Amino acid sequence: MKELKRYLSYIGKYKISYWSIFIGTLITSVILTLLYPYMNKLMFNALEYRDWDLWKRAAVLCVLLVVMNCLSPYRRYFQIRVVRKIVFDIKIRMFEKLMKLDMDYYERHHSGEALKTLNWDANSLKDSYFSHIYWVAARLVNGVTSTIAMLIYSPVLAMVSIGFCLVTVLVSIQINKQIKRMDKEIEGKMARLTARLSDILSGFAALKMFRGASIVLDFFQRENEQVTGEEKRRVKKLASLEMVSFFLGILGSFGTIGVGAFLAAHGRLDYGTVMAVVSLQMGVSAMVQSYGSALATFSASLVKGGRVFDFLELECEEAEPKHDSAVVPCMDCMPVEVEQVTFSYCDGTEVLKDFSIAVGEKEKIMIMGESGCGKSTLLKLLLRFYKQSAGSIRLYGQDIGEYSTWQLRQLITYIPQNSYLFEGSVRENIAFGYCGAGAVSDAQIRSAARSAYAEEFIMLLPQGYDTLLSAGGRNLSGGQRQRIAIARAFLRDTPILLMDEPSSALDVESEEKIRQAMEELTRRKVVIMVTHRKEAFGAVDRVVRL
Repeated sequence: MKELKRYLSYIGKYKISYWSIFIGTLITSVILTLLYPYMNKLMFNALEYRDWDLWKRAAVLCVLLVVMNCLSPYRRYFQIRVVRKIVFDIKIRMFEKLMKLDMDYYERHHSGEALKTLNWDANSLKDSYFSHIYWVAARLVNGVTSTIAMLIYSPVLAMVSIGFCLVTVLVSIQINKQIKRMDKEIEGKMARLTARLSDILSGFAALKMFRGASIVLDFFQRENEQVTGEEKRRVKKLASLEMVSFFLGILGSFGTIGVGAFLAAHGRLDYGTVMAVVSLQMGVSAMVQSYGSALATFSASLVKGGRVFDFLELECEEAEPKHDSAVVPCMDCMPVEVEQVTFSYCDGTEVLKDFSIAVGEKEKIMIMGESGCGKSTLLKLLLRFYKQSAGSIRLYGQDIGEYSTWQLRQLITYIPQNSYLFEGSVRENIAFGYCGAGAVSDAQIRSAARSAYAEEFIMLLPQGYDTLLSAGGRNLSGGQRQRIAIARAFLRDTPILLMDEPSSALDVESEEKIRQAMEELTRRKVVIMVTHRKEAFGAVDRVVRL
């Protein structure tokens, strides 16, 4: 019930439309459930008593039923439209959440899990909102309506049918609990399988080179066999549920027909009433037979939907304000102060302990040390990607936690070891770094590219600044990608610059170009640079070893 409430709480602005169609569907279903048996009663009584008036009333009901069934596709069309809009809004909210999650989430979860939730689980919501909720609710309402109608027509026949139905429902509930537990296990294993597949594809080049395909295939096959085994057990349990429901439904139908024939033979009921009750009983039997599988399917939908809603309810960074106050650095304060900072990853690995450092105005420091000593972690603490376990970090005299995310990003530019270029033009990728007021001009973009020594290779591209780059910038060399990242930094023009191995894995010519660009970029800025190679850059004020 809790999961169902979560489902309905995410309908959002389409609440009125969704509930209007939902209630309209249930009302239509109830009317059809009552009209079919009543028409059967009129037809059989008209035959038994040869009553022309009953024939005419039955004919009118028949026409009405035909019209209502012909209008059903239009109702389903509006239902599909509303559901697609609901799911579209949920997927947009999921993507926005993905952009706002802090780095701690990406450290603890594989990207494959997020992809599965955003694609497969979110797409399953269409079936949930469109059919599963309607399906379960309509069958329940039809069953209750049919039971009441049977009690009105003949309490004796109704009690026979209800007895079989109660047994079927009790059995269905017990089996469905087991199916729901299986669904949760399957969803968890599917998420892990997606993560493994993502890892395999990301290392495809190495697999081809070292002939590791057979090893990976065996590994993937074992993982897949576990998921398949769980799905087979679920299908087996679902088949058992359907078999029991069908068997009890058939017994109920024969029991109702037998008792009805006995009562009619002794003159206690007319044949029209018997046929009406049998029609209702068949509807109840069909409901009970399918209700178990419908409930199991709905339970699986709740599990998938629960993953989506759990994702939407994750804590994340504060929202970027549309009209936040601009940051005015206190020039009399120390730009960067790290005091007695301790940090550990979620697995308990401590990488920084009581670390302190202060960086003055226009000072350039280089942080060196062995791999894993916490160099890159320090930069991410300054960016507030991580939260320190103890100690304090201040920028221009103010605690880093007192800045909004937007304000913090106005103070710091970060150049990572592997800069990401998205699918779009060179111009768009450079403008991506702009954080000033108003729109960035073409002159500003070109000036930043020239300062980063990037314009010379940009103009050699087929369409110059309008050349489209592939995702990740795979159609550029490593040095070219890094110079575009530096051009972003020029365009951003913040007082603090953080760099994490910006010249790693570059050839000599590219490294020289980047070194020249760095000398220009770091002028008049506070610079904290992480590197293994001191000779790759010009003079710095201090070298700090971790």
